[in-house]
Amino acid sequence: MRARRCGWVPRLMLVFLAAACAHPPPARQAGDRPLHACESPGALCWDFEEGRLPDGWTPYRDELSGKLLVDDTRAYRGRYALHARQLVGGTEGSQGGPKKTLRFELPAHFGPVLWGRAYIYTSPARPMSHAGLFNARYPRPGQTGGAIDTLDWYEVATYRQRYMSIWHPPEPPGFPEWVQVSDTPLVLDEWACLEWLFDGANGTQPEAAEPRVWLNGTELQWPETFVFSDPPTQERPVREKVSDFTVLEAGVFLYQGLSVPTDWWMDELAVGPRRIGCE
Repeated sequence: MRARRCGWVPRLMLVFLAAACAHPPPARQAGDRPLHACESPGALCWDFEEGRLPDGWTPYRDELSGKLLVDDTRAYRGRYALHARQLVGGTEGSQGGPKKTLRFELPAHFGPVLWGRAYIYTSPARPMSHAGLFNARYPRPGQTGGAIDTLDWYEVATYRQRYMSIWHPPEPPGFPEWVQVSDTPLVLDEWACLEWLFDGANGTQPEAAEPRVWLNGTELQWPETFVFSDPPTQERPVREKVSDFTVLEAGVFLYQGLSVPTDWWMDELAVGPRRIGCE
């Protein structure tokens, strides 16, 4: 967080001003101004400044060309960031693409609501293929845990060069899935702040909520929605409600080919039960 700056004031006010600068007013709760990462109660934050994979994160997917590592080639803040380097492979329009991700086991009883925030930098091109960036998974009703391939999950991604969000049943096969595609192009060659809300409680509603996503503080709209399944179906999946989110996945995972070698950087990743916000 950048230091607060104080201007010149009469000598008698210095004590009061010093106290104000040292102890700024606390941020308000979700629905008002967002809190900064790790000021929000219960938040988990990763700035990658160890220069290596943070504790608790382990390699998960590793398919086709490229590498996922923490390096100092580009960072939103500090020196280091998570870097999906030179991902390429497969055939665009066909299933099978490069995947480089990490997974993290959340603390027990995390809860049914997950806010997230990450700064993302993509270069040199926007992929047409489905490129996942982050997902959070949870046991199906009546279960308390289980292997990752038994869990329902929410995802933040891009598709056809635009931002996308998805609700999935367990993978494999991961469908029929509910897909929401925005009309907002993926930000290219500069840092973008993505936020998301996966509300698996959803009040008294019978299903978990659809995912919501913000770009640089503005909520994305979804003019295109559809059910994806193989074979195709028009029947929407039931978004099963959440007791506790249990597993996170971060990195880049493409479900179709990528012909242009592409880099992604992720920095200042954070999750929590309340909105964390962008700077």
